[in-house]
Amino acid sequence: MKLLLKAEDLSMLVVCLFCFFYVFNFSFTTLLLLLFIPDLSMIGYLVNTNIGSKVYNLIHHLFLPLLMFIISFLINNETIRMVSLIWLIHIFMDRSLGFGLKYPDSFKHTHLSN
Repeated sequence: MKLLLKAEDLSMLVVCLFCFFYVFNFSFTTLLLLLFIPDLSMIGYLVNTNIGSKVYNLIHHLFLPLLMFIISFLINNETIRMVSLIWLIHIFMDRSLGFGLKYPDSFKHTHLSN
């Protein structure tokens, strides 16, 4: 099942990259500059694993970037659309590599780990 989830995330990564480059013509340089910003959420682990997992999961959950993506169309804002797509690309890249949502007991214990 976990392999199937990773394959699904990889396919969503490809869809998001296609949209980013070919549908919206956004910049590769901007993607590279902003791609790892969501990983700053790991700073919560400096407090403890419980806080760290909550902050990490909030940033690596699909709800917020999908909401931003929808809002970008409602207010016709390409910057918000680009940022939300970069955020989604980051999440799907992480998940396709096996870095899933975290459990509070350990940074390495994820919904995709064995």
